[in-house]
Amino acid sequence: MGEAMYDRQESDLEHDQALVEAALFLSPQPLTRHKLARIIGGASLSYVERLLDQIADTFRSDTHGIELHVEDGKAMFQVKRAYIDAVAHLAPHQDISRPVLRSLAMIAYNHPLTQADLVKARGNKAYKHVQELLERRLIRAEEQGRTLLLHVTDEFLRYFGLSSVEEFRFHVGDLPEEEPEEGQEPEQQEVAQEETEDIKDSGEEASQEVDDG
Repeated sequence: MGEAMYDRQESDLEHDQALVEAALFLSPQPLTRHKLARIIGGASLSYVERLLDQIADTFRSDTHGIELHVEDGKAMFQVKRAYIDAVAHLAPHQDISRPVLRSLAMIAYNHPLTQADLVKARGNKAYKHVQELLERRLIRAEEQGRTLLLHVTDEFLRYFGLSSVEEFRFHVGDLPEEEPEEGQEPEQQEVAQEETEDIKDSGEEASQEVDDG
């Protein structure tokens, strides 16, 4: 019976490969070999591995803009790094505000991070940030005493085209200690600071003129 199953799979190799590609394309989460085996009708794990190897070879070509990524036994399609900047605006989560992204970056950089430590660093606004990130499935939380321990998810890695949190830390380097106030862009903050300094300088000059008079 095992031989018959293997022969049937051999004859349907192209169909099964196409089915796995379709499943990986539609799934919002990486798929395990066991899940893929069930999708194509109870195939063996070694057969699934063979399909994944062939898919990886197919999309490794420069004629494709996506590639197969497999980690910890889970497979997913991701955009090749060379094309991410050109198509990133088409991805979901484009409406995430800058402050929420900052909180997400802190969670990823210090992964895992307690909600208490995040709030200590970011203020009470971090509670809303955590709720939004949980709803977007970019982080997950588990209870740790009286607080929550926050982890980034596979969706986070997939969205940013990363293979691991360590890769995120490598690309980010050291996180800056300060950031613009919520709702204020860096350029606006710099302009406001320059205007404040100009006003201060003008006030000092006016004070000197009065004293000289």
